[in-house]
Amino acid sequence: MPLGDALQGLTTLAVVVLGSLIVGNVFSRVGQPRVLGPIAVGIAVGTVATACSEAFDLTLISASSVHLLQDVGTAGLLLLMFSVGAELRGRRDTAHIPSNWHLMPSVLLPIVACTVIAWPFADLLVAPGSDAPFGWLFVGIALGVTAVPVLALIIKDLGIGDRIETQIALRVSVVTDGLAWLLVSALVIAGTSIGALSIPAVVTGAVLLMSVTVVFPQCVRRVNPLTRGGPRLVMMVLSTLAGAAATQFLGFHPAIGVVIAGFFFPDGSAEQGTQQMLAPVVEVLLPAFFVISAMSVPLRALRELASWPGFACFCALGMAALLSKLGAGFIFGAVNRWHWRSSAGLGALLNCRGVTEIAIATVGFHAGLISVYAFALLSALALLTTATTAPLYRAVVRRRRSREPANASGSR
Repeated sequence: MPLGDALQGLTTLAVVVLGSLIVGNVFSRVGQPRVLGPIAVGIAVGTVATACSEAFDLTLISASSVHLLQDVGTAGLLLLMFSVGAELRGRRDTAHIPSNWHLMPSVLLPIVACTVIAWPFADLLVAPGSDAPFGWLFVGIALGVTAVPVLALIIKDLGIGDRIETQIALRVSVVTDGLAWLLVSALVIAGTSIGALSIPAVVTGAVLLMSVTVVFPQCVRRVNPLTRGGPRLVMMVLSTLAGAAATQFLGFHPAIGVVIAGFFFPDGSAEQGTQQMLAPVVEVLLPAFFVISAMSVPLRALRELASWPGFACFCALGMAALLSKLGAGFIFGAVNRWHWRSSAGLGALLNCRGVTEIAIATVGFHAGLISVYAFALLSALALLTTATTAPLYRAVVRRRRSREPANASGSR
């Protein structure tokens, strides 16, 4: 790439990142998670670029800029997925009671409900010509997730980390996201032609997967210089690259391997945790991912699908996504005899889907399991449900005049 083209691409990236920071601060001031900034700006820029004429589009974002944004966005997505895996590991012991088995009704209800509602709209949700006609099932699983990292930020912003419903929400989110990634991986494998893989590719993928689950973690635990600072960050990046390459060699999306790598990476201290070290890098790289994601959705195809069936599908799945999460909160609250406001608050927190749903949608879209319409629908609902999480929680949970103990906040 010539230097002039590279500078143009870097300038475009700088503008997108700056816009994301500004919009993120605006969201933060109005009580919304800062992560909505990169999502909103990236989708807006990508949509404008797609809607413009070809001549103006090349001026706004040149071909070289597109390639650069695609590479940078992919790096941002992979590092984010690594932090998601680490978050799943770090939060697995949140709320020591009840056990994960007692949480399963609240975990399974949103996935099952959204899958059932998605089935009648299979023609809209399944990718045209797909050999795997279960794209609607993929959509249902994606709508059942809760974004653990974004939820943790919302809880911190609301100042409710000591309340029992927030602790349970984090535990339910961890179990839900872990199950969702397992199911997504199974669907991707089922929809991928494994027979096309060569034996050297499978062996290489298996070796790399063993490295990120066993070798790298043991090195970080046993070699003291790798436990902090720059060397620890380098090991995170190496694990990210190795995990991505492992699942790429095995024939499915690199993000799956990166989540696995993050899950097995050893916990750090509070000052050297994965989130603290990767957050600044992800904040710079991630906006490019949303720009490219929006540009990959052809507006002409969406216009053809923006019919009454398409609108009905969006409304039905949107209501299913919201009501199933609220229902999950009420089920858990009823079993544990919570006040209805605490149950509704739990459901409101579980409604946060954030970048996790968009990442899962990207996996399904690239694997050819879901249609353009389904990808756009999942992205829109992820943005909408995340934006409404904090206001919905405030609306259903009144401030109590007297402070209650954290372990009694959910009781009657």
